[in-house]
Amino acid sequence: MKNITNKDLVLKTAKKRVQFKKHVTIFILVNLFLWIVYLFLFKGKEDKTFLQINLFILCIWTILIVGHYFYAIKWNKKMVDKEVQSILKETMEQRENE
Repeated sequence: MKNITNKDLVLKTAKKRVQFKKHVTIFILVNLFLWIVYLFLFKGKEDKTFLQINLFILCIWTILIVGHYFYAIKWNKKMVDKEVQSILKETMEQRENE
């Protein structure tokens, strides 16, 4: 029963990391597209609205990416390690009681 829980935990962790990698890939592609559009269509124009929108999107999305990184990788690793230790402790206690 505990092995299934451990496998589920590993699977859940792997899914979070894959989702984070997809998020970063989409972030890079969308921002690259927006900057290319800006360079070819709006650079040198008096109206700086598109530039301001690009910078706003970049800043907000960067903050979200950093938060997603901490959620999916940093904090998740600590939570997984804590859960694994808890499972090992429960397993040891069960063996001692038998």
